[in-house]
Amino acid sequence: MTARRRLAFVVVTTVLAGVLLLALVAAAFAAVPVAIALATAVFALVVGLRSRGRRWWPRHGRPARWSAAEPPLVDGPSWTTAWDAQPMPSDLPATRTQVTAVLTEWDVHGEAAEPTLLVVTELLTNAVEHARPPLRVTLRLGHEFVRVEVCDATLEPPRFHPQEAEGRGHGGQIVAALALRHGWTPHPDGKTVWADVSDSWPE
Repeated sequence: MTARRRLAFVVVTTVLAGVLLLALVAAAFAAVPVAIALATAVFALVVGLRSRGRRWWPRHGRPARWSAAEPPLVDGPSWTTAWDAQPMPSDLPATRTQVTAVLTEWDVHGEAAEPTLLVVTELLTNAVEHARPPLRVTLRLGHEFVRVEVCDATLEPPRFHPQEAEGRGHGGQIVAALALRHGWTPHPDGKTVWADVSDSWPE
C-alpha cells in the first residue's frame, strides 16, 4: 500500500466514524440533508488537516484547479438519473441510495464505494447550488475505476467557493483528493463535470 493510499485509508476511516456519529446526532433534531451536510463538513475538515503541504490542496483558501478536458473513453456499463427541474433537497439522499445499489451491482461496495458516493454528493450538490437544470448524473464503470459525470445547463466552469459558509465550500478539494483524475467538458448546451474514482480504494 502506497503512502498516499495509507493516508487515504486513515482519512476515510476517521471520516466514516465521524459521519456515523454526526448522522445519529443530526437525526435527533433535523432532516437527513442536514446530516449529509454535517458529514461533508467533517470530511472536508479532516482532509484539510491531513493534507497540508500536498499538491492538490490549494494554499490561502483558493479553490482547487479544474481544467477543461475530455475524459478518457469508458466502454463499461453505465447508469443515469436526471431532473428537468431543480432537484428537491430530499433527492440527494435518494440519489445516494440509488448509486449505492448500482455500485453494489458492479461489485463496488463497503469502504470501496464511499469515495464514489462522496464525489457524487459533492458534484451534485455543487450543480444544484450553482448551475441551471436540467441536471443529469451518470456513472460509468471503467477498468478499476468508476466515472462520475454531472451535466448541467450552465456554460461557466464549475464553481467551488471556500467562502460560502462555515464548514462548506470544500467540494472541489474533496473531489480532487479522492479522484484519480477530474475535470470538466464544455458543450453547446452546458457542461459536464467529471471525476474518475478507484473502484478498489482503499486496498
